[in-house]
Amino acid sequence: MDILYKAGSAVLLLVGVLYPLGAIYMMMKFLTRDGFPRPSPAYMMLHFVLIATVPLAGILGGFAGFAPTLWESQVIRAIVYGAGVLSLVAFAMLLVSSRAQQPDRSE
Repeated sequence: MDILYKAGSAVLLLVGVLYPLGAIYMMMKFLTRDGFPRPSPAYMMLHFVLIATVPLAGILGGFAGFAPTLWESQVIRAIVYGAGVLSLVAFAMLLVSSRAQQPDRSE
């Protein structure tokens, strides 16, 4: 079971480190498209919230998996849970807003 915790912690650390790089690259590609309208400020803000909260939850959660005494801190636990929940809410809002912005192709 200890190996599972360590592997999960390593995956959380990798996600926490690699997500902002991928998200910024995708945002850059999205903003430099010719002939497409610019995204709304709310849509961009959701991306910025995700760039902040996913690494926070991933990196702190990954370190807490490697150092169980860190997970015993109520402050660290609240930060990790809060950032994780905020990330899930932002992903859901981004999904809903991206579906609303897509044109209707049934015509």
